[in-house]
Amino acid sequence: MIYLVSNTPYDDKDIVWLNLCKIRFFNFNVNLNKFDAIIVTSKNSINALKFNSIALTDILVFAIGKATALACKEFGFTQIYEAKNSHGDEFGAEILEKLNGKKVLFIKAKETVSNLDIYFSQNGIDIITVDGYENLILNPNDIKKPEPNSTIIFTSPMNTRAFIQNFGWDKSYQAVAIGKATAAALSSYCDNVMVSNTQNLKSCIELANNISLSSQH
Repeated sequence: MIYLVSNTPYDDKDIVWLNLCKIRFFNFNVNLNKFDAIIVTSKNSINALKFNSIALTDILVFAIGKATALACKEFGFTQIYEAKNSHGDEFGAEILEKLNGKKVLFIKAKETVSNLDIYFSQNGIDIITVDGYENLILNPNDIKKPEPNSTIIFTSPMNTRAFIQNFGWDKSYQAVAIGKATAAALSSYCDNVMVSNTQNLKSCIELANNISLSSQH
């Protein structure tokens, strides 16, 4: 059986969605007109702008991943740079030079694995950081622990922590991680974490399906 540990529902009869986290948005106010560029590492950053009714200014956007870039486009941004690297540290190195001389806004989660804001500040970027949201762990009573030999997809380090907190770990599980930071969060429990080639849900599910098929033969 394949399980998906994600904040986002996924409608597939062959996949069990485990909702173990929820997003809480913070109140803040920023004037996008005062910035030359904005860094967006999650669609939740865009949702935080919507939550606070921040007026759109079409500035340059540096986005991680296709889903995030799409959220930026849907919000109304048109100058969107979609990074080639979907992993935090590599993303930072990729866009660093492009940020030189710009006043930059970074809307992020309260708790992050990669300290991009510190990295940019240490490298001379004029950056303002706003904690736009936080990820909270749920402890639902109506969700059963996945059966042994299941393939489990993890979509963030926080979702990994939520799973372990709720269910612990069974050595028969096969883990699929959406990225390197998520894989690192699993490293204490699982020796053979598989990381998807691209940092999106579709790639993770394809990998999980392949694992499930190969284990049946």
